[in-house]
Amino acid sequence: MDFIPITEKDRNEMLKQIGVNSVDELVKEFKPAFTRKLNIPEPMSEFELMQHMQTLSKKNIILKYFLGAGSYNHYIPSAVSHLLMRGEFSTGYTPYQAEISQGTLQAMYEFQSFICLLTGMDIANASLYDGASALSEAALLSSSYNGRNRIFVNEGLHPQYFEVLKTYCDGVELELTNEIDDKTSCVIAQNPDFFGNVENLGYLSERAHKAGALFVTCVVEPTSLAILKAPGDYGADIVVGEGQSFGIPINFGGPYLGFMAIRDFLLKKIPGRICGMTTDNKGNKGFVLTFQAREQHIRRERATSNITTNQGLMALAATIYLALMGRKGLNTVAKLSYGRAHLLQEKLARAGFEVLNKKPFYNEFLVRTPKSSEVITSALFKKGILGGMELGDDKMLICCTEMNTVQDIESFVSGIREVL
Repeated sequence: MDFIPITEKDRNEMLKQIGVNSVDELVKEFKPAFTRKLNIPEPMSEFELMQHMQTLSKKNIILKYFLGAGSYNHYIPSAVSHLLMRGEFSTGYTPYQAEISQGTLQAMYEFQSFICLLTGMDIANASLYDGASALSEAALLSSSYNGRNRIFVNEGLHPQYFEVLKTYCDGVELELTNEIDDKTSCVIAQNPDFFGNVENLGYLSERAHKAGALFVTCVVEPTSLAILKAPGDYGADIVVGEGQSFGIPINFGGPYLGFMAIRDFLLKKIPGRICGMTTDNKGNKGFVLTFQAREQHIRRERATSNITTNQGLMALAATIYLALMGRKGLNTVAKLSYGRAHLLQEKLARAGFEVLNKKPFYNEFLVRTPKSSEVITSALFKKGILGGMELGDDKMLICCTEMNTVQDIESFVSGIREVL
């Protein structure tokens, strides 16, 4: 059945209130507000434009990348962009008539399945905007579930995630606290943390549950899930994180991809959509939108979420990447990232850097430089190396992935020795 938002009678009543007789009469008086001439070059032919763009591209600097801190330089198989840019996917929009978009729903379903396998959780939604907003949605979910308004954040949370969380909390009167007690709604911990440290968070999960709070694990570098214990195995109730490492380029900071996975008892509180697999009346397999309980187009003014236009295209990129890599491929990526980071740390320690990680780490580590960190990063940049993130007090956060070869690591170390 067709949906007609307004009838002819409705339209005539609105026009009467405005004081005109037709829509044409309403718009004929509209004049552009911006009339001055734009300061832009004259038009070019296609050939001239191509030459101009090629000239501009020569200004790009190709760097060896040792910077992480929430955005990771992983190899992306060419098939990811090839499939992602098919018109059916790249121009698609939110499937409000969901069941006629079987391909989109299948991709969402497979994305959810991959996230559940990686996190060890019962249910995952069909993506959120990014890791920081996913974490904040987890705090809202927790408060909605248990009616409490205090959020405990463990040390080591990404500072930008913390700032986003504070903004969300200010808007809904949630309180950040330093204690875990019977008023705590949820306990949040990042693993690996911002400094790369890895730990078994089972003890923190036990503290949270003993106080009647939910335990939320945040995973900013999700390739770590290929070799680390799944959050679901050490008691997480909610797992959120950033999916950029799964086939999404760094691209000046976006777009990114948030994910959320939960225990099944939290189903009715999860934001976004959940896709399910079923059979029709002829026994054929099909996919449906199973659940979207918090969204504005469903609950109107009672909605507690607005993830209606999720990062569907980025979720598809992650799905294609994970399907291509498989369990073995992702495990290889994780082991290479881990090994290269530990190799670089060992070499820097021998070169006089102070190693500040006192716990095991994955692919990022914190050091204090023997000379000004600003001098060192500047020297590395001149060698075509983006050396890491300066954190003040001559501290540097350095990252390695499978993209950093042994030769790149040697170049990093030799570049440093020239200024020490």
